[in-house]
Amino acid sequence: MFMNFWYPAEESRNLTDKPLKVQMLGLWFVLWRDSEGRAHCVHNTCTHRGGSLGDGKVVGDCIQCPYHGWKFNGAGDCERIPSLGPLAKVPARARIDAYPVEERYGLVFVFLGDLPEGERPTIMPNNEWDQPGWRSLSMRYRWNINYVRLVENQSDPSHIEYVHAGFGMAGKSTNYEVPKINVEETPWGAGAMVVFYSPELPDKDMKKLQPEGRNESGSGYHGAASTWTRVNFSPTNHMHIYLYAVPRDELDLEIFLVMQRNCMLEDKYDENFLRRMAVAVEEDRIVVEKLDPQIPSTAAIGEFIVPADDVIMNYRQRLLDWQQRGWRLDVDTLKRNRGRVAYSIASPARRQDPQNWAVTAAPVVRAAG
Repeated sequence: MFMNFWYPAEESRNLTDKPLKVQMLGLWFVLWRDSEGRAHCVHNTCTHRGGSLGDGKVVGDCIQCPYHGWKFNGAGDCERIPSLGPLAKVPARARIDAYPVEERYGLVFVFLGDLPEGERPTIMPNNEWDQPGWRSLSMRYRWNINYVRLVENQSDPSHIEYVHAGFGMAGKSTNYEVPKINVEETPWGAGAMVVFYSPELPDKDMKKLQPEGRNESGSGYHGAASTWTRVNFSPTNHMHIYLYAVPRDELDLEIFLVMQRNCMLEDKYDENFLRRMAVAVEEDRIVVEKLDPQIPSTAAIGEFIVPADDVIMNYRQRLLDWQQRGWRLDVDTLKRNRGRVAYSIASPARRQDPQNWAVTAAPVVRAAG
């Protein structure tokens, strides 16, 4: 799992002035809204004696620990230590890590890392959001998989023929092949568009969007755990799907799907699209949750790779590059010390001032391998 990326913590509508305790990257955090509606996210462990802040309450825009009443603001600074009395100066070392928060596309994104603002990867853009002529639908689901398996599945054009029978010939055509893939890179990802044969859509209304024949679709990734898919039913009818995923833990992935379409815009068609998407999601889950190994090697050990996997191999190389930057969490150490050491992902404030922190920074893997 990688720090220094934006991850969706929760849907915006579910974040209130009550503490919301969430797990991300195997560690725990707490989110809340202050009296002006601004969202905040800090590390969940109180620096005093390990209290769970997410099980406390919001008092005066601060999160208050349920154990001894210590209060922390949205910047992670400790504002009050009751046992020291009302006039005591709070030591700087009492602070906790706090993380940048942005709300987009109906989601609360948290930057889990220590990079300064100008160096941070971007949130995967959804350029159709709130644009005239486009309609949005959202859903969320949770799989027992590693995030890498999700990205690789979404970036794989060849699985569609066999996993999603409604989009191809279900493997019946002896002439089936994946056309040559031209990988296009972006600063934080890559993807490719592919033209292939597609049958008529089964729904009577959706058949009008795409007659049997040519279909141009494509997919790719952005950052460590986000993916995009574009389906061009015709030159004018489009559906774009964005998956914003957060590893709750190494084999626990929550996925926030945001679908955009510029066709069949009436709300009466929403059920058609959601039902079809739910079927595709379940088709993927059945296969992906059973992959062996659950966590693939970046070096393709034990695999025979073909040209249709070019986007996947591009992604694996990016993971190695990000690991070389020191962004990959040392999951083995985290698991070995779970319940013994309270780790916190290093925040931007910790990079600016590495000293005076009570909670240990989460370990990272430095060397590629």
